[in-house]
Amino acid sequence: MSYASGNQSEVVLFFGVGGICKGLLYTDFEAVLDGVVGMQEFAGHEMKAAYVTVNGRLQVTGMVLFTIAFDESGVADRTWNIPLRHMVEKADRGPDLGAGPIRLACRSQCPISWHQQQLWDPNMRQGENDFVFVRDAVRERGRYLGLTYSEEAPEPAAPNWNVPPVAAAPVAAPVVPAYVPPPAPAAGWAQAPGGLAAPVVAAVADADVEIIDQLREERVKLARTIKDLRLQVTTMETQHTEEIARLNYAFQQKEEILNSQLEKLLSQFSSLKSQNGALREQANAQRAQIESLHAALERQATDAASGQSQAEEMRRQLETELNQRLEEETAKLREELHVREMDLINRDEKIGQLKEEIAELGRHHAVSQEAGADKFLEKLEKLGVSFIAFHPGAGHISIPFKNIQRYVDNPQAYAAEKCLVTEERYRAWLAHYENPVCKIVKPDGKACGTRVIRVDVPSKFKPGDSDVCPKCQGDKNIANVLAFR
Repeated sequence: MSYASGNQSEVVLFFGVGGICKGLLYTDFEAVLDGVVGMQEFAGHEMKAAYVTVNGRLQVTGMVLFTIAFDESGVADRTWNIPLRHMVEKADRGPDLGAGPIRLACRSQCPISWHQQQLWDPNMRQGENDFVFVRDAVRERGRYLGLTYSEEAPEPAAPNWNVPPVAAAPVAAPVVPAYVPPPAPAAGWAQAPGGLAAPVVAAVADADVEIIDQLREERVKLARTIKDLRLQVTTMETQHTEEIARLNYAFQQKEEILNSQLEKLLSQFSSLKSQNGALREQANAQRAQIESLHAALERQATDAASGQSQAEEMRRQLETELNQRLEEETAKLREELHVREMDLINRDEKIGQLKEEIAELGRHHAVSQEAGADKFLEKLEKLGVSFIAFHPGAGHISIPFKNIQRYVDNPQAYAAEKCLVTEERYRAWLAHYENPVCKIVKPDGKACGTRVIRVDVPSKFKPGDSDVCPKCQGDKNIANVLAFR
């Protein structure tokens, strides 16, 4: 049950709606990780959990807040490999839950950077405090879990892991009153040098020591309170930063979808515009031909003044023939236009079918090629090998076995997803990160090239703003103002 000295015990608590829903001893949790025992109540969910170390008085001394996923059968993720004991040993201090400041590892306070994405930050709002849930669960359910309570266990002294040394508070010099002749000492009391009785001096010294001890205790409490508030502020900042990054990522995806739709509509409009232009040219040519025929008829009518009636009849016949010809040509053009539209629809359908066939063939080919590689990777997974890659901006990324193929196909896209930005935004940031210079092109066709401040976080990088020097930014703003006038 224990790995540490003394009466130290280990439990794992799972969080549900409104608090803690289940608790296990760490030995039982190891059986869950090995696949010996399944947890049907968590099937198909990713659960928040806490690894907690408890002393003999059922008081919390250490905590690691982590997440773990379960498949549809309730079996824990076999790629999960967080070293809980090592992390709680390396963790920084947290709030005081009765046995002094605990050792706390969470997302905002992670001692091992590449495990940060698998940790979570606690909720410390009043009435929903996760630390209070853990403390109460250990007190109320500790004995049901198999933890033994020992009244003889020594009360642990509050550790001072990161508390600054408390200096002795300065004591003000006592005010010396005017000299008054001391009364005669009572019988049995020794006269001390200076005219003061020895018990009076001892009482004053004890009072000073008590004041100093109280000041020390108040300073330690104040330092703990400040540390707890800093942890709460750091947790809230991390949550807000991640929420902003998620919103920016969703906005970028919607923006790309709308841009692609706009480009498609513009291409369709350009195609229809070109077709309309061709039809207009044909109509203008036919109109010119009709006008030339009318002119010829008018000349014939003028020349044949004597045979005016005959010419009039011929003119009517010609007009009738021309009108019939015009209607036939118009019907023919409409039929051709309809045939072309049907051909275009059929071509799009054939292209879609061919794309689906190509994709299906590609999937069959990929499956046949990856069969041997999957067996080899499964052997590595059974041996406990994990895959970790480093990407700027994302840091060390732990790659699960099921995501290996997606990472191999496009490492940049996988790293961009971990950074909560699009692949295009991540590639632009990577170019800026490797060479942080101004990208503005001057009128002579050359880039500015002035060094700018490098943005280390991809989600905070804005193309056209973060890679522009202050001088070019000012010129750009002036040009925008002049353009709107």
